[in-house]
Amino acid sequence: MASRAEALPRQRTATRKKTSSRTPLAWGIVWALVLAGIVAAYFAVRYAEVAPLLGPGGLIRLRLIAPLAMLAHQPQLGVPEAAADTIAQVLMYAQFPLYGLLLGILWRTAGFLRAASAVVLLHVLAVGAVMILAQL
Repeated sequence: MASRAEALPRQRTATRKKTSSRTPLAWGIVWALVLAGIVAAYFAVRYAEVAPLLGPGGLIRLRLIAPLAMLAHQPQLGVPEAAADTIAQVLMYAQFPLYGLLLGILWRTAGFLRAASAVVLLHVLAVGAVMILAQL
């Protein structure tokens, strides 16, 4: 029995070393996802400049790509036009980096599948809200 008691502290020490060595790598992944979100935001903004020129189909595409920015312009929310323009502009650039940050933080705590599901669910709910409010 004494040999089992001696082996237990060594196993705990080894476990602590593994978890502490993984922490910097996990934060590296978070910042890499934020950086990928910044790159995605650049291309989304460039596409948003062209999308309204495509007619009604372009407006639907814009709602699918940047629903958070489109939410700011919904009259049902009662946001003044000048403030809505500013909020939409900020959200247009911040949407994908925020998705990357959310994905990275949730990935560290809940695993990749749950984190990706949460980000996709957030985006789908925002698209649904924009579509519903546009019909009213």
